[in-house]
Amino acid sequence: MTVRHHRRSRRCAAGLLIALCAAASPATAQSPDHLLERYGQLARAADPAFERFSAERGRAFYFAPRVIIGLGEANCASCHLDDPTQAIRAHRAKVLCRACHVIDESEHPDPAHAKKRHLGAFSPAVNPERFRDFDRVERHFEVNCRMVLQRACTALEKGDLITWLITLR
Repeated sequence: MTVRHHRRSRRCAAGLLIALCAAASPATAQSPDHLLERYGQLARAADPAFERFSAERGRAFYFAPRVIIGLGEANCASCHLDDPTQAIRAHRAKVLCRACHVIDESEHPDPAHAKKRHLGAFSPAVNPERFRDFDRVERHFEVNCRMVLQRACTALEKGDLITWLITLR
């Protein structure tokens, strides 16, 4: 094997390795626009008359008060603040205790001993990590919609909310 052939083989192997890594990387490089396309497809499947998402509906959805049994009135801002461009630090914002504390009743029945956590800004303009992975976003919508709405959010509600949040700077 010549030196020239050996170098070419190494370059080909390196190129193949780079291509495989790029193909194997998780789908976290998605954008809010990519998620909106997916939610648009789901919204059209649910309602063929669907045309587009609305930032106004998204804002109304975010601030709409809902009654949670045993807790009282809450909305999205109860955990993500009235200004979704702001990050939340435990004990420095008026939010539900469960937003800042991971509370496992069997492990930590006393919220004072629960683990504190930090919630990054909800707006993807301020927090680029928001709305980058469809599966992760779906998991969070599943938990939070069930808690606040007592049901799953619709694709229209999700798309409207994301549409409003991407307008915030």
